[in-house]
Amino acid sequence: MDTWTRIANGREAFGDYLAGLSAAEWNTTSWCDGWTVKDVAAHLLVIPTMAKGKVFRSFVGSGFDLDRMNAKFVRSLTAELSPAEIAARTRSSAGSRSMPPGLRIHGVATELAVHSADISEAVGRPFDLPSDYYVECLTYLKDVKPVFKARQRAAGLRLQATDVDWSTGTGPTVSGPAKQLLLALAARPAAGAHLSGDGLATFRSR
Repeated sequence: MDTWTRIANGREAFGDYLAGLSAAEWNTTSWCDGWTVKDVAAHLLVIPTMAKGKVFRSFVGSGFDLDRMNAKFVRSLTAELSPAEIAARTRSSAGSRSMPPGLRIHGVATELAVHSADISEAVGRPFDLPSDYYVECLTYLKDVKPVFKARQRAAGLRLQATDVDWSTGTGPTVSGPAKQLLLALAARPAAGAHLSGDGLATFRSR
């Protein structure tokens, strides 16, 4: 299965997942700092539903500040769309192959993997993508410098998944489920509770 098909399948499944959340769960604070579940779900609509030109113009208008641009889009989308509409649009746009300037296919895949977990971990209602999806995202994210700063976070450490055949790096070990390693690389502190190893203290301090 190619990456775009994995992304489409994941979005469809996540749309179904979102449709089953309660009003209280939509207002829950997510694992993405400063955002609620509704905010994160709305943010995930930017890549598949907004034209590249609109995203680029907003980036320029935000002073080339990615966080400021994302916050603007989230405010707009959450004001415009109800939770049910966000869930429906997540499904209807699942097959989109749009990529904003500066982001490539593995970045698109990782956005879904990380942000779907930001939601599911926060509400305590499981949502899991296939294990090979997380492996693909880990392989991409471990070398990413901007935004997540994952490359710097993993430097000098060996990351070892305990549920799939994946590892990277040398040095003191940080081990745990692939999904939680991905979240930890993406600077989600709560993921550290699911990890172990003699490199964990160093990893969490970064």
